[in-house]
Amino acid sequence: MYEPRGTDQDVTHPAIQPSMCQKDLFTFIGSQRLFSEVVLRTIETEFDEVRASRFPDLETWDLVLSNHIQPEGQSTRLLIVDERQADRFMSFLEHQDHLTPRVRLAIAVRDDASATEVVERWGARLSTYTVSVLPMNLNLTAWVQLIRLIDCGAHYLPVCSLGAMQAARRERAPSPDNALHDTAPHDAGPTTSAKDAREEACARGVAKLTPREREVLKLVASGQPNKMIANELSVSAHTIKLHLHRIMTKLGVTNRTEAAICFHSQNC
Repeated sequence: MYEPRGTDQDVTHPAIQPSMCQKDLFTFIGSQRLFSEVVLRTIETEFDEVRASRFPDLETWDLVLSNHIQPEGQSTRLLIVDERQADRFMSFLEHQDHLTPRVRLAIAVRDDASATEVVERWGARLSTYTVSVLPMNLNLTAWVQLIRLIDCGAHYLPVCSLGAMQAARRERAPSPDNALHDTAPHDAGPTTSAKDAREEACARGVAKLTPREREVLKLVASGQPNKMIANELSVSAHTIKLHLHRIMTKLGVTNRTEAAICFHSQNC
């Protein structure tokens, strides 16, 4: 879907107008072939108060930030980097000065093989820095919904890469050799505990769902609106709303996005 025709120009997004200065940025790092104008326009259409920008590489983006070229009051909320720049991205994260915990991070991959390769190589750091892996070969609805999940704080890895992540975690088990090679920070204990607690709460909530509620939640997590879900299940939209209310109560969440995050955290 996101391999449009055209040149591979390294052209950043047009100049920012004054009226747009208060919008958060979704920043894409990579070529125009992967992050086309269609991608940027889709983001700005689907997300309120968000502007999409593209830079050819991390060095250019870092230069813009360090020289305060970006308008005051405007900051990157989501940073998505082409898999071809993953090496530089991981090095950048170790020495970054411009990112805050508020910035969500993701590496864009072209297919399942690329996702698995990224996780096999960078699994430990993906976990440490909460870097998601974003497939670019999804249908539009699923792709947008996945970006919403990442924007809300979910740490997403494609199912195809979970085996590679588990292997990376086993290799990262405490040992003298691993300690020598692990350059990532080790002060993320409380965050990990909080994440584990949320996942346990999700697991308990999901266990309480009826088969029909699980079916509805699965469709919600795929990005489908209530009307489409109702049509697929041959019920009214009002019935779907009632199911969603019960689902959110059992999961202990307040909106459908949080419910979808809970669903994906359980790999349902």
